[in-house]
Amino acid sequence: MIQLRNLMAGLAVMALCACGDPISRAVTPLPDDLLRFNEKLQPRGVSRSNLDLAEDFLDLTFALENGDILPSLLKYDGTVHVVLRSAGLSAYQPELTTLIKRLRSEAGIDIVQTTDPSKAQVHIHAVPRQTISRVFPGAACFIVPGVRSWNEFRSPRADPNVIMWSRQSSLTVTSIFVPADSTPQDTRDCLHEELGQALGPANDLYRIPDTVFNDDNFHSILTPFDMLMLRTLYDKSLSSGMSRAEVAVRLPSILSRINPPGRGQPASNRAPESRAWKGAIETALNRRKSRQTRIRAGERALSLASTMEPSDHRLGLTLLTLGRVQARTDPDTSAEFFSAAYKQFSAQLGPQDIRTTHVALHLALFALKDGRFEVALQLANRHIPSARNAENAVVLSGLLAIKAETLLASGDIGNARRARIESLAWARYAFGDSDGDIARAQAEIAAFNPNEQRRSVQ
Repeated sequence: MIQLRNLMAGLAVMALCACGDPISRAVTPLPDDLLRFNEKLQPRGVSRSNLDLAEDFLDLTFALENGDILPSLLKYDGTVHVVLRSAGLSAYQPELTTLIKRLRSEAGIDIVQTTDPSKAQVHIHAVPRQTISRVFPGAACFIVPGVRSWNEFRSPRADPNVIMWSRQSSLTVTSIFVPADSTPQDTRDCLHEELGQALGPANDLYRIPDTVFNDDNFHSILTPFDMLMLRTLYDKSLSSGMSRAEVAVRLPSILSRINPPGRGQPASNRAPESRAWKGAIETALNRRKSRQTRIRAGERALSLASTMEPSDHRLGLTLLTLGRVQARTDPDTSAEFFSAAYKQFSAQLGPQDIRTTHVALHLALFALKDGRFEVALQLANRHIPSARNAENAVVLSGLLAIKAETLLASGDIGNARRARIESLAWARYAFGDSDGDIARAQAEIAAFNPNEQRRSVQ
């Protein structure tokens, strides 16, 4: 059996670290045989109180992450046309096609793709990551209303009243800027979140667990909650320019009609947004800060999350963050934080939630390192389906790599080889493969046994 432990270790480390005119820069090409997630529609509806969902909708559509309040509802009128403005982004046409199909089917939005920029309301451009970072440090991608191109956005003559969300009275045109030189997963994730927010719900809320409109970045694709929010926004009962009070009056009947699972359920007792916790956790997550600064911020966030009533997923995120920050310098303490986070997420969100699955990857890595192969294999097998369902190739490739190592240790060479091949295939989607190392390793393993054909893993 070919040994690729160094490559597997590299994949594990990457998974552990995961939660002129720039437009002319070429998009990183994708290999023709890149493994992609199958097209599938998500279930419709959300099984919690429509009273809670109405509050979530108002917070997502009438406020911004920086605290600004939007005076009126923002949405597009008529058919929404989307155009890919950077030629290299055509490599992501399958992902965009699936996303638009989902927006039409699950959110009921009249949205289509066009090749004519003059007809488009939403323009998608590729920009180098460094250029994005110079404008918005720490952002992977972003949206700007009122402009059709990067040059319009960065023009000295750009009117702040045009490009600020808080100054919009209606949506007419928006540009989405995604990284030209990032991984396939990052670019696909940006398409989902930014196109979703470009349609109107521009806020991000940490307190909502099942949404891409959350800066914790656990969800990779638009969720059933997100589609419900968009379906609500584009209901014919709501129109651009309505006040918060006008919208609030209409929400009960809209949600009762489009979300039957939420009818009659009482409002939940939920902890509100906490700007103090948000500031602390974002410092703890910031890799540009020193480790000690991040640990102190994480401890502050833990103190704040522990006092939230009732406790929610923000406590689990804080525990997970503290575990990540200390994974290399204090593995024993890190393992304790991961174990606590796993228990927290499992109890609150269930074993198949993507947050629980993230922590499971860390726990499985520790188990593998300690030679507890049976524990590592159990964790991998338990959470591989949820990583696949969430379309998270980073976590999926990591869990498959761990599974391969545990099977190899037990002498199950055939299944170990199959798990490794699938892990490497998804690693290309998760991390990119600009130098071809992953592709060569995958080919080497696949060629080891000429009688064994690569099975479909989609």
